[in-house]
Amino acid sequence: MYQVGELVVHRREGLSKITGIKEMSGREYYLLQAKRGNGELIYVPVDCSNTIIRPIMDIQSADDVLKYMKELKSDFVSNTKQRRDNFKRRLISGNIYDIAYLVRQLYLYHLLSNAGEIVHFGPTDIEMLTIAKNILFDELAHTYNLKLDDVGDFITKRVGSLS
Repeated sequence: MYQVGELVVHRREGLSKITGIKEMSGREYYLLQAKRGNGELIYVPVDCSNTIIRPIMDIQSADDVLKYMKELKSDFVSNTKQRRDNFKRRLISGNIYDIAYLVRQLYLYHLLSNAGEIVHFGPTDIEMLTIAKNILFDELAHTYNLKLDDVGDFITKRVGSLS
């Protein structure tokens, strides 16, 4: 069971703080405040919280995610609809490896699009990259005790040093 004041990762909202526990209609709920967002409380049923929230990664787990990102092969999906559907499923899953995959792959699509390659990098891609990047970078900043602005450079250096 999580404690009030504890930071967790919500599968869609990212880094969040448990601000309370409330009983409603005979069921207990965690009250979460997302780090990003408009300040609304998120109600998460305690009895199924493990499918919605998870603890923040420790350094070893974060290093494992970065190793995974380093080892990813570029898989280019030219069909925009198929890519969008696959990427949306990964984003909704909340799985940190899916989030890391999205950051890596969507960033690659972004680079290819900017380099003049025939890659359609549209508004949905931009939105998914932003959400995935925010979730991953917020958690890594907390795990490694970094300023958010330093996370991108840190990832580049850390990935290069991991084997």
